[in-house]
Amino acid sequence: MKYQPPQKGVLIFLAAGSSQIPLIQKAKDLGYSIVAIDQNEKAPGFLYADFKIYHSTHDGDSIIHKLKKLNLKFIGIINKSSGPPVFTSALISKKFKLPGIPINSCKSLVNKDQMRTSCKNYKIPIPKYKIFSSKQIRNNRQFNYPVIVKPSLSLKGKSGISLVSSNNKINSALNYAFDNTINKKVLVEEYLQGLDFSLISFVNNKKLFPICLLEELNIVDKKGSVMPRGYRTIKQKDFHFKEKANAIAQKIISKFGIVRSPLNISFRSTANKALKIIEVHLDIGGDFLLEKFFPKAMSFDFKKLIIEMSIGSAKVPKDLNMKPTALFYKHNLVSNKNFEVITANSNKILDKKILNLSL
Repeated sequence: MKYQPPQKGVLIFLAAGSSQIPLIQKAKDLGYSIVAIDQNEKAPGFLYADFKIYHSTHDGDSIIHKLKKLNLKFIGIINKSSGPPVFTSALISKKFKLPGIPINSCKSLVNKDQMRTSCKNYKIPIPKYKIFSSKQIRNNRQFNYPVIVKPSLSLKGKSGISLVSSNNKINSALNYAFDNTINKKVLVEEYLQGLDFSLISFVNNKKLFPICLLEELNIVDKKGSVMPRGYRTIKQKDFHFKEKANAIAQKIISKFGIVRSPLNISFRSTANKALKIIEVHLDIGGDFLLEKFFPKAMSFDFKKLIIEMSIGSAKVPKDLNMKPTALFYKHNLVSNKNFEVITANSNKILDKKILNLSL
């Protein structure tokens, strides 16, 4: 593809896989030039890029070196992946003086152990927890059951997580968590008997722009592993959680100094209708929400909103009401051939459709 001078500016895309293509195409349609970065030289997103960097998105320093050689003025970064690419995005933002997330805050929020420690210090609501390394856990295997065991930092969402109800199953759960952590730490935390929610939002100029609050649909299999089954628009009786989620999110923005970023937060409700933070994500996210769920549920162009949020020019649509919608993954797997999206004209009808599905 012959490079044309940027009409509106240059955007950096961390990764160029198939899931990035809809956003890359939208950015091109809106008049932006694209620098795509991926270690796979055959990544399909490269077909739409003006500049290509063949490198792992986990190696921020090397990427910055290659970006400097391009001698371009960048206006924003778009990243859909959790874990190390979030650190890379923070490093690039700092180097090229783009509004973003302080590197220390990034590390504190992406690592679940550090996030819980920081939130505890800031009095942001979290479940009771303990952090263990592989050496520490050997002599600390007595807990107040039931508990949730999970990796401190994983590359794949919902991987390595177990609900443990008795001491005879704790060893396998710990091994499962350690197999899926990339920072050699695991968390053991209290089990909250409530619903799971996910706040989809953005930050611009240190201000929260909430888009929607979804209910996460998760199940526990026979082995105790917590598996994702999808998302749904929240029921009317749960609307009161929106204000609580937004208030907690704004406190995170303030305490961690976030200037510009996607901000997706997983919560779990408690018996007294409070919310506690489970995870914080500083990326666009995946799980086919962008590609399949939001187009059915939203009356506005969410991809365009993402692009504009990444450069700080977005205006949130006045009508954020969502059509009752649910996204289900079949057989506990998240893949592009393994989901179903259903919509309805009311939450009552959606509830009936959900009951007809095999969860």
